[in-house]
Amino acid sequence: MPQMIVEYSNNIQNLDAQRLMMDLNQALFDTGFIGHPDEIKTRTRANADFLIGFGETGQAYIHVCLAILTGRTAEQKTKMADALISALEAFKAYQVKDLTVQLCVELTEMPREDYRKVAIKL
Repeated sequence: MPQMIVEYSNNIQNLDAQRLMMDLNQALFDTGFIGHPDEIKTRTRANADFLIGFGETGQAYIHVCLAILTGRTAEQKTKMADALISALEAFKAYQVKDLTVQLCVELTEMPREDYRKVAIKL
């Protein structure tokens, strides 16, 4: 079920999005809190229009938003967020020149009773 959206500033060049998604999915799965890898759905978005502070041009970001269903303990959520930030720190398949890159992980919960999922095979 986890939904992961990775947004990054487009002043980051040659970011290997497939590798980043694979690394993040692996890190999340390795926590042991996900039943099957196919439950994780991840996508990336490069943001052309962004502003950091008052327009500091020496800044960039990679921001991961992980949405999970309610019911996890605080310890489990901490371990998931820590695993993702560690994967971001280890990821080097991109290029930046004279930029400070902010790495961020945001974990949000969706009410379990409000979530619906149906898998169809065509």
